[in-house]
Amino acid sequence: MTRRGKAYNIAIIGILGALIILQAYIPMVGYVQIFPAWPAISTIHLTVIIGGIVLGYGGGASLGLLWGLTSLIRAYTSATDPVTLLLFRNPIIALVPRVMVGLVAAFIFHQMFKRHQSALAQTVKMVFAGVAGALTNTLLVIGFTWLLFSSKAAQIVPGANASNLGWLLITALAINAVAEALLGGIVTPILGHALLRFRRK
Repeated sequence: MTRRGKAYNIAIIGILGALIILQAYIPMVGYVQIFPAWPAISTIHLTVIIGGIVLGYGGGASLGLLWGLTSLIRAYTSATDPVTLLLFRNPIIALVPRVMVGLVAAFIFHQMFKRHQSALAQTVKMVFAGVAGALTNTLLVIGFTWLLFSSKAAQIVPGANASNLGWLLITALAINAVAEALLGGIVTPILGHALLRFRRK
């Protein structure tokens, strides 16, 4: 990598990292609360996905880790709903899905259709990366919750038990998952193309 490329990567990871911190702590920016006591819809995954696309695996994972750390800290200091309070105090649930968002986005963008580098191919890859990155976070949070909290299912979802907790979480978080996936599929190509064009100049 050239000196200019290294400087670009450092600048972008610094900007995106600062943006994640701002999103995490400015109300209704990184977490959009639609219904009281309901998990907020996240927009931070967009920043992590963009990082994975523009910076690759290391940048995507680092930004995902930063997001996870802010989730962990917020769960102890400023949780806005019972689910966040219960789940994201667990480091596995707070950190692993967030890191995987960046890795999945980087993998899809840099490995899919490697022979095709047209603007259309890049757009398609960014859409896939945006949707898959968003769903990765939701599905891993649900999966780890089921694995780690199935014996305490009723604390997570009233009336739940070990056998139906996963399905109840999928149902409860379906609105969030769809909204976050749509955001990922729409916003990722717009921002991704802009940053990649800037890198090439």
